[in-house]
Amino acid sequence: MTLKPLLLSASFLILLAACNKKESSKLQKQDTSKNATVETDSLQEGEATPRKESINLFTVMPKDSSDIAFVSLSDIYPVDDEKDTLVLPNIEKLGKHSAQYFTFSKNYRKRFLSKTNIAETDSVFVYDYAKNKLASFLVKNLKTAAMLNGYSSEEDWPYHNYDFMIGFEINKKQLSGFSEYYRDALVYVGKENPFSKEGLKPISWKKIAPKDYPSKSLKKEDKNTLKGTNAGNTYSYQTDSYQYFLQDYLDSNKIIYARRLLVTDSKTKEIIIEKLYSQSEGTSPAPLNYENGDDAVEQYTGKLFKNKPEVVFGFLYESFGCPAISIIDKSNEEIYLQCDNRH
Repeated sequence: MTLKPLLLSASFLILLAACNKKESSKLQKQDTSKNATVETDSLQEGEATPRKESINLFTVMPKDSSDIAFVSLSDIYPVDDEKDTLVLPNIEKLGKHSAQYFTFSKNYRKRFLSKTNIAETDSVFVYDYAKNKLASFLVKNLKTAAMLNGYSSEEDWPYHNYDFMIGFEINKKQLSGFSEYYRDALVYVGKENPFSKEGLKPISWKKIAPKDYPSKSLKKEDKNTLKGTNAGNTYSYQTDSYQYFLQDYLDSNKIIYARRLLVTDSKTKEIIIEKLYSQSEGTSPAPLNYENGDDAVEQYTGKLFKNKPEVVFGFLYESFGCPAISIIDKSNEEIYLQCDNRH
């Protein structure tokens, strides 16, 4: 799947559209349009970072029909404690309408940056992997703001701390040419751009005979997951580095219940990673690229990060959690997006 949590679904966008556009006139505002820098033709290479360093990736969403795109960092800046008056100002004093979206004054901004270990000299990098397009913004030139999440409404007044997403405000004009609703965009906040300029490729699956699927026994836990299913179609895709094999598993109604992915070294044929993507209460297998006769792309692979091996992702729709990016190496590393999914 494209890395879009369900909070960016049509239903969520409709909920967001209900948010009032008024902002508090009492809180500090900054002009970002002149100071934001956008890089679109090429991505700049930076110094190498330690291989095993963890990385926080966020998502960006449009704020209703306004000119604002919003990056929520609430997953690393929890605001559940109602007694913590330094997280948010007095919401009731702001009023029902103004409190639905407001920018931070100096003290609240300072608190937010301190608790998230973000410096004013850091940058916000927004990368659209489907278009290989990067925009970068200095933190000091972006407003920090709070927005009522899409599952809260005026009827929930007075609002609570946990009703809000807290993050950065970006002018939509600075993200011109990005995917609709920014569904293929990833956000990183730090000193240097972590994204590779090589770009990702959509996987173009080809059906293969079952006998051509690598022979490898299922893991014990995967056997239990697949009880009562039958093997379906098998697919393959090859690059210079890897060959990707996919096996469908069908339920009693012949509906795809799960898919098993094996990625092998193109030269040695050694299996590098093995993944099972199955249906559950909060997940369902995503359709394969182009299988419905349209241009919809879900699965991508390639060099996403400068200092990590190639990646593959896009096999599951997530209802309650956030999607993951699989690193193709023996570490079996999964990078889960900080998508602020409020389901």
